[in-house]
Amino acid sequence: MLQGNLLMGGRLDHDRYRDWRLDVDSMSYEELLELGDKIGYVSTGLREDEIGQCVRKTKPPHVPTQMQWKCTICQEEYEGEDEIGKLECGHFYHMYCIKQWLVQKKTCPICKVVVESQN
Repeated sequence: MLQGNLLMGGRLDHDRYRDWRLDVDSMSYEELLELGDKIGYVSTGLREDEIGQCVRKTKPPHVPTQMQWKCTICQEEYEGEDEIGKLECGHFYHMYCIKQWLVQKKTCPICKVVVESQN
């Protein structure tokens, strides 16, 4: 856009959207909080009922002892009594961890595949 403006003989000092832009780098914490209140919250995650449809309860995967299997979210090793959730893409997580994750984001933490409820 800048190059096009220069090539067309336009002026660089004219920016008709200058008043609309926010310089968030120079805003105080209180100003950022106020801005967040004005903008609002847009959920990028799933609802509780949708999460129940996306995550299948299962047992920890059986792997050779030399491999360390950990939940990618909390980095804790899977134990025999842990409640494990498996996504459609095949990745395993602690049930508590993946539920918290999916409330925030509706993608698999490992492969980034969008998690959708199966109605």
